[in-house]
Amino acid sequence: MHGYRRLVVAGVGNILKTDDGLGVEIIRRLGPLSKNVLTVDCGTVPESYLGPIVKFGPSHVLIVDAADIASTPGETRLVQPEEISGLGLSTHALPLSVFAEYLKNRIGADVALLAIQPKTIDFGDALSPEVQEAIDWLCSLIRNLLK
Repeated sequence: MHGYRRLVVAGVGNILKTDDGLGVEIIRRLGPLSKNVLTVDCGTVPESYLGPIVKFGPSHVLIVDAADIASTPGETRLVQPEEISGLGLSTHALPLSVFAEYLKNRIGADVALLAIQPKTIDFGDALSPEVQEAIDWLCSLIRNLLK
């Protein structure tokens, strides 16, 4: 996000599958940030939001999603587009690697995935305590970085 002109933070996930909804929860907690930052709740179909994202014209796109990064629940890792296809746990129709590559090629944006290790993705609407704690920390970090 360093040196962004316009930034999109796109939260992805299924709020009915416990920790898989963490990207959506982060967007809900962040809310609107500034005129140069667009937060987008993409749910499980990020490709449905390509139009508004492209129209906004971001220089940077940060996708936030649950991913199996072979770590402890709540751990985070910043992943570049070329690394996304190697991650497990996609619950989306279109792979995030395709979404990220499209944005990179279409608008020339720097795209990265903020991957967060879930504890569980069973059916349910409550996030695990480990992921809740990670979300609190990440929301605070994002707000501070964007000041």
